[in-house]
Amino acid sequence: MSAEPTRRSQRHHIREAARRDHLEQESEPPLGTRERILETATRLFTDQGYDGTSLREIADELGFTKAALYYHFKSKDEILVALVEPMDEMLHEFLDRLEGATDATEWVDALEWAVDQWFERLDFFRMIVRNRASLAAHQAAREAFSDHEEAHARLERTVRQMSSDLGEQVRMVAALAAVTGFDDWAPTLMVETDPVVLREELLGVVRQILGVRPRPRRSSA
Repeated sequence: MSAEPTRRSQRHHIREAARRDHLEQESEPPLGTRERILETATRLFTDQGYDGTSLREIADELGFTKAALYYHFKSKDEILVALVEPMDEMLHEFLDRLEGATDATEWVDALEWAVDQWFERLDFFRMIVRNRASLAAHQAAREAFSDHEEAHARLERTVRQMSSDLGEQVRMVAALAAVTGFDDWAPTLMVETDPVVLREELLGVVRQILGVRPRPRRSSA
């Protein structure tokens, strides 16, 4: 039997393996692409609106095929949920910090943590402000925030457990509302003001409401 058919078969298998490798490289983006997709989607949703942005535009902006985008996200709904989920996780940690507070000073500490998280994710909040009407009616966004009623119940329990004084309870809730409601009532102010200045003003109001003095600044060595 001639060895030529065997060599042809081997060459065929090598070519097929190379072709499969090429297709896999085209269809499966490298590590880190998921984060790039979310970053690009956030920017496009902010610039053009959620409803005005297509998967094709997101893929084109990243420089790869729509099929490559499908490897990570099958729809804009999935992208939206992925963008919102970290905020849900942040909410749970925020509630844990509030529940762990034992006095007004520690309540302020928890609110200060929330404000810092807020400014670290300012691009996300800009996107939310830009698309508030669209996202309010979007099933994916509502499902991602589906446990907010539970969060409200946890908060009320925490306030009552920390103090039996009605005045102090009101001040704790008012300070909380000053932080958590700011983006609802003043979204433009939030995204257009210098974050450093706005942070200091907002936390100053929180401390005034609760009657807590600012912590002394650490002296530099």
